Amino acid sequence: MLFLTLLEVLPGRAGDQPSTLKRIRSVTPPAGIKILGVYFLFGRYDGAILFEAPDLRTAKDFILRAATHIYKTETLTALPAEEL
Repeated sequence: MLFLTLLEVLPGRAGDQPSTLKRIRSVTPPAGIKILGVYFLFGRYDGAILFEAPDLRTAKDFILRAATHIYKTETLTALPAEEL
């Protein structure tokens, strides 16, 4: 399954954002997670993580470990357009 997590920095944590996004990209992901991209965003959201996970529970566990206490998150399930 493909997931897109949008990240919004929590108040008072803006200084942690660059190092946290770089850490997410450089750390070996948990079993079953394949990180496809980590992005800085300009606009309402501050960052995004595009990743694959075998199921919703694995995706949730990954995001909770990666972004807790620094980001407010919104995770979307994605479907490649060619699969429609």
